[in-house]
Amino acid sequence: MNTLQLYISKSSHDNVRLAEINPTDEGRRAAADMRTAVSLIDYAPSAKIVFFIVTNLSGGYAIHVIRTIPPTRPNHLDATIYVDKNLDIMAEDLEEVLSRVSDIVLAKAVTQTEMDELNRMFGREYDLRDKAPRIKASRGKDYAFLSYGKASGRSLADIIGEEIYRPDWSGYKAVVLLDDSVIPFQNSMVDLSLTYVEEQRYEDDSTESTDSDTYKESDKTSGKRSDQLTYIFALPISTPDGRTSLEFEIESSKPILRSPVAGYKTVGKPVAGSDNSNKLRLSERRSIGKWIWGAAGFVTGIILMLLLGHGCSDADAPAASADKPHAETASVTDSPEFQPTEASVYLDNNRIWQRDDMEKIDALKGLFDDLNNYRFDIITEKWAPQLSSSKNFSKIVKAASDAINKKVDPRRDDNHNPTYNRDGDTAISWRGYTYWIDP
Repeated sequence: MNTLQLYISKSSHDNVRLAEINPTDEGRRAAADMRTAVSLIDYAPSAKIVFFIVTNLSGGYAIHVIRTIPPTRPNHLDATIYVDKNLDIMAEDLEEVLSRVSDIVLAKAVTQTEMDELNRMFGREYDLRDKAPRIKASRGKDYAFLSYGKASGRSLADIIGEEIYRPDWSGYKAVVLLDDSVIPFQNSMVDLSLTYVEEQRYEDDSTESTDSDTYKESDKTSGKRSDQLTYIFALPISTPDGRTSLEFEIESSKPILRSPVAGYKTVGKPVAGSDNSNKLRLSERRSIGKWIWGAAGFVTGIILMLLLGHGCSDADAPAASADKPHAETASVTDSPEFQPTEASVYLDNNRIWQRDDMEKIDALKGLFDDLNNYRFDIITEKWAPQLSSSKNFSKIVKAASDAINKKVDPRRDDNHNPTYNRDGDTAISWRGYTYWIDP
């Protein structure tokens, strides 16, 4: 099956496997005991916290969701998510799975209801890649860490959005991802923050390329005159047969320092030469409509240029093709309906919604109670148009609509009857809520 795999283990005096979903031999190898890595992390023995450990295998990569078990270090619960390298999984989907698994392992115990939810979540099938990447297995002796949070200026979503597999991480035994607001700098592991910043500096074009080898490579591989550089770029596209890429060539008299397609960035610094394919990826999370129009406009421009027999003479030509549809959609996304509000910022920036916080925002007063009491008609008819600018709430609306159409009984379990939360519980994980009302 084209699914993610999950392995739940408990590590104390020994390591005990508690549950498996979609297991494979390599997935079981990936779910190795992380006791050594956890012992290197400086945290209070009384703290119950969650962090992530990434390891690579030749067939894929594993993300260990580690939850410490007080009061003894390094006892922990480990929910290992194994991602086969052939799976074409979007960063948003992976982030969603990580978030919900984190919520579940933070609970006092993993109940049968939650196991049923995990089985449904890991039963989802994903598309397969047109060409699987070559992955270097983790082989180093040292452990490294990368922080995210307020102090670092990057979020976990930023790291996942950059693709969780990175060849340079394979030089370490494992890489630990730490929330710097929970766990500060670690002296016992290699700090990858500087490396990460340098990579971003290339991608954000804050430095200029002065590498004369770029010119030499172009001269050697393209056969063009010495002042012309040839760049090959690969734009990811989806077809009925799977995911592939559209390659196009640009000639320029100067080094290209950024993606020529609006809304996309290069994976690393652009490299000249006919033998080098510079991969592009979305530079930020944009609405589906904007992505479709932008990509469609760009591809249409390329096709028209090919039909007319014209090529690009400099780095600005493809950007002009992509900029036009971007401008056309600006009037839509700039409308009040899509503008961020205090309410949408809260809903989109918080994984857990707190009733007290929501009641302080005029536009959210009463929403928590409507969610908690499964008032799907009010959610879809009243709240949906009022909170249309919230990406997260739109998923709640869709789940509520589907629950109505499927006649789902959200009170099917004692833990969520008569309301979603038990008495006294004033927090809702919006992702968990969507899974429950629309299983």
